[in-house]
Amino acid sequence: MHVAVITEYNPFHLGHEYQLLKLRTAFPDACITAIMGGIFSQRGEPYIASPYTRAAAAVKCGADLVVELPFPYSCAPAGIFARAGVEIAAKIGADMLAFGSECGDTAELFATLSRLESDEMTEAVRAEGEEIGKTRAYANAYKKLYGKDAPSLPNDILAIEYLRAIKHGGYDIKPYTVKRVGDFKSGEGGFASATSIRNAFEKCDYDALSGKVPLAAEKIYLNEPFGTDIEKVASAVLLNLLNVGDDIAFSGGGLLNHLKNASQTVKSIAELRKNAATKRYTDAEISRAIIYSLFSVKKADLEKEVQYTRLFAANSRGREVLNFVRDIEVVTKPSALHAMSDTARAQFERTFLAERAFALCLDGEYEFLKQSPRIE
Repeated sequence: MHVAVITEYNPFHLGHEYQLLKLRTAFPDACITAIMGGIFSQRGEPYIASPYTRAAAAVKCGADLVVELPFPYSCAPAGIFARAGVEIAAKIGADMLAFGSECGDTAELFATLSRLESDEMTEAVRAEGEEIGKTRAYANAYKKLYGKDAPSLPNDILAIEYLRAIKHGGYDIKPYTVKRVGDFKSGEGGFASATSIRNAFEKCDYDALSGKVPLAAEKIYLNEPFGTDIEKVASAVLLNLLNVGDDIAFSGGGLLNHLKNASQTVKSIAELRKNAATKRYTDAEISRAIIYSLFSVKKADLEKEVQYTRLFAANSRGREVLNFVRDIEVVTKPSALHAMSDTARAQFERTFLAERAFALCLDGEYEFLKQSPRIE
């Protein structure tokens, strides 16, 4: 059996190890593949460490294979993030897609998806009006129709999008959910949040990491560059906004104009975010629009099927499964660029550009053109 997990591992921590342990217990002979965002996250920020560092920790702690969910899909809203991940899962031959959820009930998640996709829900959302924003319109409509709150917790939202992608893609992949333990923000009653771990790294408070990340992962983290600062590419972002086109993905409704206007008077991305903020947009939506403007990502780019993935780390079981992948191009080194198809090459070249920006943001040296997969 081949089980895929779509993830960020930003960074890999005890909660992730718990999920992999649950999967290994349920499916002891399976190959567990993590399809992991590489450069920029759903939050619209650079991941806290290089993809090779984060992947190495995952393989040390239970995964067999880690491949890339490429940029710009890795930075996309939940629906596109999930769709791209499921596409890769299908193309690498996964039989099952495993994911965490606060709900912990696949049947209930499917029922929620059916409600969200119903004609009555579509009409109710339309009646709420566009001016309040899509997220609030859905929440209001769902509450009025079904007498309960719409899914709002992050893992449930992604879980529903995974089910949607499997359903509409017609994939022969069985969904399997692992119930998330504890409060995802505070870490109370379960595992520490990724946010608290990132904060510890940013403050160089390594004592605070104790008991929050697996020991094998901690050893990797403390010996490799860790920590990123988006402000290191602020000049590029601000200058580019003066000349960027108006068709940047997920920057409509006046958001791009807010960013363009603000870019003429500010000197940092923090100021840019603050000046462009409105009640209509979340912080993640603003940050995502900033990153997409930097690389001129259009909606059409995100609608395209994923043509390649990159190998970050593997053990012997993962390498064996990789030998049978035929439906997607798997990149193991930058020199493979010349042997790729035109469509895959175009996507990979955008990753190159994004990874150069990531290298500028990372604290410490990172020669992205010289990276090799971490093989166990």
